[in-house]
Amino acid sequence: MNSDPTILAEESHSYPLMSGWPYSTSAMPGPWFGQNPVGAIIPKVDIIETDSSVIYIFDLAGADSSKIELEISASEISIKAPVATPDNKHLNDRYIYQERPKGTYARLLAPPANVNLDEVKADFKDGILKVNFPKLSRRS
Repeated sequence: MNSDPTILAEESHSYPLMSGWPYSTSAMPGPWFGQNPVGAIIPKVDIIETDSSVIYIFDLAGADSSKIELEISASEISIKAPVATPDNKHLNDRYIYQERPKGTYARLLAPPANVNLDEVKADFKDGILKVNFPKLSRRS
């Protein structure tokens, strides 16, 4: 078997290898970058492949589950979720330092290949959105 990481990534997952910092050693499916709304908070994602499915796990801390928009088509996955406003106690106060995000999470991704898009299931719990794409059955 070839030990070139680019070839291994393409052979095992059909994902192109991203080039340049910080993706020089990570195989990630495209399109990923440059297609998200300006000013959006881009949620982090992990992609896990099991024998029966491909699972996308998104970090949506502070999102309201009733306002998450998940749209899936053969060409793209679109996620949008406004970050819940913590409280209104400090509206007239001046923040000295602020790290908690404000705005809307938004991300566009390519769906995995060879999955059943009609049977996708999503679950949101504790700020984590899991989207499960069942693989198409292989027929002998």
